[in-house]
Amino acid sequence: MDALLASAGPLNPGKKRRMKPSARSTAPAHKNTQYGDEKIDPSLYSILDNTRTPSAFGTNNLASGSAEPALQANKIVARIGDKKLRARVARTDVSNKRAQKERAEVNEWLNAPMAGGLGGIEVDEDQGERTWRVGQEEIVKEVGVASGSKRFDLKFEDMGSYKVDYTRNGRHIAIASSKGHVATFDWQAGRLHSEIQLRESVRAIKFLQSESFYAVAQKKYVFVYDQNGVELHKLKQHMDPTHLEYLPYHYLLTSVGHAGWLKYHDVSTGVMLTQIPTHLGSPSTMAQNSHSGIIHLGHSNGTMTLWSPNQTSAHVKLLAHRGPVVAIASDPSESSAGRYTATAGLDGQIKIWDGRMWGKELRSFSMRNNPISLSYSGRGMLAVGGKSGVSVFRDETTTPYLTLPLPSLSADSIKFCPFDDILAVGHARGISSLLVPGSGEANFDSAEADVFESHTRRREREVRGVLEKIRPELITMDTEYLGKVREEQPQSYAEKEARSYRQKGRMERLREGGVDPEGDLAGRESSEDDDEGGKGGDEPEKKKKKKMRGKGKSMARYLEKKKKNVVDNTTIALRQKVASQARAEEEKRKIANGEIVKESGALARFG
Repeated sequence: MDALLASAGPLNPGKKRRMKPSARSTAPAHKNTQYGDEKIDPSLYSILDNTRTPSAFGTNNLASGSAEPALQANKIVARIGDKKLRARVARTDVSNKRAQKERAEVNEWLNAPMAGGLGGIEVDEDQGERTWRVGQEEIVKEVGVASGSKRFDLKFEDMGSYKVDYTRNGRHIAIASSKGHVATFDWQAGRLHSEIQLRESVRAIKFLQSESFYAVAQKKYVFVYDQNGVELHKLKQHMDPTHLEYLPYHYLLTSVGHAGWLKYHDVSTGVMLTQIPTHLGSPSTMAQNSHSGIIHLGHSNGTMTLWSPNQTSAHVKLLAHRGPVVAIASDPSESSAGRYTATAGLDGQIKIWDGRMWGKELRSFSMRNNPISLSYSGRGMLAVGGKSGVSVFRDETTTPYLTLPLPSLSADSIKFCPFDDILAVGHARGISSLLVPGSGEANFDSAEADVFESHTRRREREVRGVLEKIRPELITMDTEYLGKVREEQPQSYAEKEARSYRQKGRMERLREGGVDPEGDLAGRESSEDDDEGGKGGDEPEKKKKKKMRGKGKSMARYLEKKKKNVVDNTTIALRQKVASQARAEEEKRKIANGEIVKESGALARFG
C-alpha cells in the first residue's frame, strides 16, 4: 500500500469547487510539507473525516498498513427482514462493541503501573513480611494527612449493635442502632444532617435515591424520613420488616419480614408493586445484585433464593450451606459484571458462587471467628466480619489481605465506601471507619454517582432518574439478554411436526380423535334447519355474492368459515327461542285464517 500511494503521488485537485466551511478538511494543502525532520505524506489527507471508507481499511493509519479489521455486527442481525430495522440494530451493535473496546483501553491505561496501578499494600515477602500483619496505625502513618483523617471511631454506650449504609456516591453515611438511635451525616465534611431517637427497635436502614430520604425498618412498619429527620411516610404494607434494599434504577424499595413475604414498593408513585411469599419462613439475610437488580435471600434451612418482581417463584433455589445462611454479598465490580456471589453460614464456611453456573461453588474456605456479615468493594475485595474483627481477601486467595482486629466486639454490619478505600464497621459500641488500601474504585462516572455533586446537579439527576426509570419487567437474570436478537434454535423435522396437543387447532384435534369435522358440521346444520321449520337441507347453498373491492378478502372468508365451527350455547338457545316464536306466530296466523279450529268449550283448558 505504501509503494502504491508513493507511486501515485499527490492527488490532482482539478477544478476548484466552493465547499461549505463544515465540509472542508482541516488537513494541510496538497504540497510537500515538512515539520522538523518529519515529512508528511499529502495523500494521507486526501480523504475527509466524514467519508465512509471500506471495512477492509479499518480505522487506523491507511498508509502504514497497520489497520485493524473494522468492527462488524453479529451475523444474526442479517436475519432481520426489515431493512431499516436491520440497519438500526447493526449500528447499535457496532456502537456497543466500540464503546466496550474503548472502555477496556481506558481501564487498561488507568490500571497500568505508570498510571498508579490498582493501589494496595506492597511488602517484601522474601523477608517474611505479610500484608495481614500491617495495622491501622502503620497505614495512617504512611498515607497522606487527608487520607489519614478518614480513619475514625464513633463510640456510643448502651445503644445496641449498629447498622451502616452509604449513599451511591459514598459521601454520606447513615447509622442505626438496634435500640432506636438513628443519625445521618456527611462524613467527609463532618456535618451532621439529623439525629433522632425512635425509642423502639430498628433492624435496618437504607438510603433512597439521595441523602435527602432514607428508610428505616422499625419494630412494626417501615418509615421514610427526610434529611432533617422528619417523618414523611408510614408504610403499613411492610409489616414486621427485618431487611431493606433499594434498587436505584427502578425506584423500588424492597423489604422482607418475619412472615417471609418479599415486597416491592415503588417510591416514585407510592404504589405497592407486588408481594411474593417465599414459603421458607423468616429470611436471615438479604442482598441485591447491583448489575441485574436480582434480590438474594438467605434462609435458615441453608438455602439461597434469587427473586425478581416478574414471577412469584424463585429464579434459583440453591442449597448453599448445611446450616443457616447468615450473610450474602454480590460483587459490584465492573470486571465481574455481577457474576460472583459470596455466602456465609453458621457452619463457618465462606463460599463463592458463579452466577453463570450455580451447581458448584468456585471456592470455599472456613473462618474461625464465626462470620456474620459480608461486603464486596468496588475493586472486588471481600470483607468478612465476625467475632473479634474483620478479614479482607483479595485475588481469590484464602490468605487474608488485611486483618482489622476489634477486641471483644462483633462486626454486625460492614460496608465498603464507594470510590474510596474505606470500610465502615458497625458493632455494639458504635461504628469504626477503617482504611483498606486498594479497595475502592477511583474512577467514578459523574453521570451516575458524582462524588463532588452540588445541590443543582443532585436536583437535575433526580428529575432525570425519574424520567428514565427502568420498568421492573426488565429485571432479568441474564443482563445481556436485552437488546439482542433472539437466535433461532435448530430443530429437526420430527421436532417441528411433533407439536403439543394444546397448540393444535380444533379441526386437527377432531381428526386425531376419529371424528370427521365436516360431516359433523353438516349434520348439525341440517338438524338446526329442521328444528326451525324451514326448508330441507337438499337445496344447494347459494353462492355468496362477491362484494366490492376490499370487502371480500381471504382473511374475512377464513374468519367466516371459522365461525361455522364454533359451538356456542348462547347462540343455540337464541336460535331455539327465535324458532319457537316463529312457530307461535304461524299458529296464530292459521287460527285467524280458519285453517285451524281452536277449541273454545269447557275442554279447551286441556287442549
